[in-house]
Amino acid sequence: MSTPLKKVVDDQLDASGMAAEQLSIDDAQYVAEAVKNVLSNLKARRTWEKHLGPILTHKQTLDLTGWSKQALSQAVKDNRVLRLTANDGSVGYWSGGFTDTAPYRPILGIKNVLAAWAHSGVESWTTASWMSSAQPELDGRTPRQALLDGDTADVEKLAGQASGRLAS
Repeated sequence: MSTPLKKVVDDQLDASGMAAEQLSIDDAQYVAEAVKNVLSNLKARRTWEKHLGPILTHKQTLDLTGWSKQALSQAVKDNRVLRLTANDGSVGYWSGGFTDTAPYRPILGIKNVLAAWAHSGVESWTTASWMSSAQPELDGRTPRQALLDGDTADVEKLAGQASGRLAS
């Protein structure tokens, strides 16, 4: 199911009770800039999702895993779940780090791989991109697929090498 963008905006305007408001020049510029930022963030999110797969909201991640907020927070701290922070400060979670079937759990072996990247100081988006990109050293598979295939040691070694190169 999809919803036209205009309907979403119109619904928000109606709900705010401000649909008929007349705006000063400053207010019109303020609203235009905010809408421009929202649309830019939406385009960026869609681009990332084409490469990474779905980016889950906090609620979606809790629903998917059945975890409490505290358990999700701990999983992020333990490098079992990859948190993605957008330019606007909003937070999402890389869906590719979870198994493909219920009960949805972090992929076996992902902890050491994410830890290698966490120590490199690169953005979590870089980590998610690397995990989602075919690697020649893994016979053209993505690191995610190699982990699912049970090749944990190979992915851990490659993660250490790749994150080390980017950190230097």
